[in-house]
Amino acid sequence: MSKKTIQLIVIFFLSISLVIIGNTTYASAEVNDDRIADGVYIDEVDVSQMTKDEAAIAVDNFIQNLQHKEIIITVGEKSARTTLGDMGYSYNLNDSLDEAYAIGRVGNLIKRYKEIKDIEQANKVFPLEFTMDDAKLKEFIAKEIGAFNIEPVNASLKRKNGQFVYTDHIVGSKVNVDLTSDTIMNIILYNWDRTDINVQAFMEEDMPKYTRKDVEKVNSILGSFSTEYKSSAEGRAANLANGAKLINNAVIYPDEVFSGYEYLTPFTPANGYYSAGAYAGGKVIDSIGGGACQVTTTLYNAVLFAELEVVERAAHSMTISYADLGRDAAIAGTYKDLKFMNSTDYPILIEAYTKGRRITFNIWGYDERSNNRKIKFETIVKSETKPPADVVTEDPTQPTTYRKVTQSAHTGYKAELYKIVYEDGVEVSRTLVNKSTYMPAPRYVTIGTMEVEKEPEEEPIKKPKDENTEPTQEDDIIDNSEKQDEQLEQDLYWDPSWEDEGYEDE
Repeated sequence: MSKKTIQLIVIFFLSISLVIIGNTTYASAEVNDDRIADGVYIDEVDVSQMTKDEAAIAVDNFIQNLQHKEIIITVGEKSARTTLGDMGYSYNLNDSLDEAYAIGRVGNLIKRYKEIKDIEQANKVFPLEFTMDDAKLKEFIAKEIGAFNIEPVNASLKRKNGQFVYTDHIVGSKVNVDLTSDTIMNIILYNWDRTDINVQAFMEEDMPKYTRKDVEKVNSILGSFSTEYKSSAEGRAANLANGAKLINNAVIYPDEVFSGYEYLTPFTPANGYYSAGAYAGGKVIDSIGGGACQVTTTLYNAVLFAELEVVERAAHSMTISYADLGRDAAIAGTYKDLKFMNSTDYPILIEAYTKGRRITFNIWGYDERSNNRKIKFETIVKSETKPPADVVTEDPTQPTTYRKVTQSAHTGYKAELYKIVYEDGVEVSRTLVNKSTYMPAPRYVTIGTMEVEKEPEEEPIKKPKDENTEPTQEDDIIDNSEKQDEQLEQDLYWDPSWEDEGYEDE
């Protein structure tokens, strides 16, 4: 190789070295301070010539702006709004800030040079990792969009003129929370244009639990019972008729609990009630709604024969005349109520009516019991307590001949009611239904204490009488005096029904 050729090669390599050293010096000059190189972005934020702290603040301001964007979920013409911030929208820088700052600073001279030259051709963008609180979003959808749900309506039925009248079920609609939430999350995390988010909620049909087909299976009387009230006053009779009307055609779906208190109250004239006898503090008083206990007692017996689950039942404080011991169900205030559950698989209908001073309850349903199965109920008296001594009240405004029994005596009892099941005429089970206690109560009597002066009576003049003549006025006087004791007895205020125990109900 000639000397001239060697010189040219040396000059070439020196030139190349000078170019590389010059460019490297330029590259170093571009990032030799604490600022990020030009053309560097974190997501949409241009962090060129920012320090790391300035870049972090700029990114945070960008996220805060996004957190104010709205999520608008629409159902028909209705909508609900929230913000991304309220739904827990946030971010994670991870290593993006460090990587942005490292451009042109890390690696050998050629790597750093290449990074600087690449940015001149196209910006370098470092991504952010975004997060949303999925639980918060679902809670918002369930509450706010769920308010737009249309509840389904079960099919129903009633008795009219001895026939069933059916009402079709109504299909509702409800929000699909998961599908609506997933749609919003996918938009935000993967396909968002950084404007307010508008989505249609995903609604789906909500079928009622019981359809027309189910209620049409209600075709049998599961249990029936009647009681009489022939001797009741008009007010009490009216209350029984009113109670039957208030309960009639009640439909109870499976697992639902019937409450006599909820159907019968309030006991006010505005609700159709009159004043009648009721128990209070061991005495019979007049009360608005008196007689309601005969309504619940009659229904209770129908429930027993329907073999439904009794949730709550209370005996009367004293005995009653229209049902056997253990077969009664009192209602008083909120502390005594008749509650039972529809423990069958199908709806039941309660039919109630009064006719000829007789109240009747029929419980209709789908009877799946065997035809060879029969039930009856038996009361066993465990103890009996005689009434205490009469309670006598003196009334100085009434004559000494006055005597009035204001309340009859009541014998106390402790009794147990048993359900007996027969199959093919053979007893197969005997189950305790309830235990009842009835307290004894004295007879309450009011007597007069006012002395009344008697006028002296003239001696009657006796005259011989002709056997063939009509009786004279004097004869009438003699006859009347002979009946003086009978007349005195008639003057006493006495009602034979007071001798009967438990005339009125509680």
